[in-house]
Amino acid sequence: MENIFDDLNGKKENILQQIRELGDFRQGSLSPRYRKCGKPYCHCAKEGSKGHGPLWMVTRSVKGKTKSKAIPKGKVETTFKQIETFHRFQNLVHEYIETNIKICDIQLDQDRQASKEAEKKG
Repeated sequence: MENIFDDLNGKKENILQQIRELGDFRQGSLSPRYRKCGKPYCHCAKEGSKGHGPLWMVTRSVKGKTKSKAIPKGKVETTFKQIETFHRFQNLVHEYIETNIKICDIQLDQDRQASKEAEKKG
């Protein structure tokens, strides 16, 4: 049984190390936006035109409200990588939680087993 605890605790430490090595990340989704300026003779006024753009925006929800931030053209790739890193962070946190739940379940089962054995002895 100690071997299982050692393995699971080792896994937790490994996950924490991976989190420490992630680097910068940001939550949200990155999407291009196009807009029309409203000038009747501009190319964007023509039927079928997407409009001016793309203007890249990163959007996320904070306390139930949508927050958006414009991303300069030169930072789109960096921002995309930061969002990918955030998804990796989320996966690692989920894995850490699941590993910890396994440890807690094993401890609970051991406590139950010890109680049953104590009752048998009387």
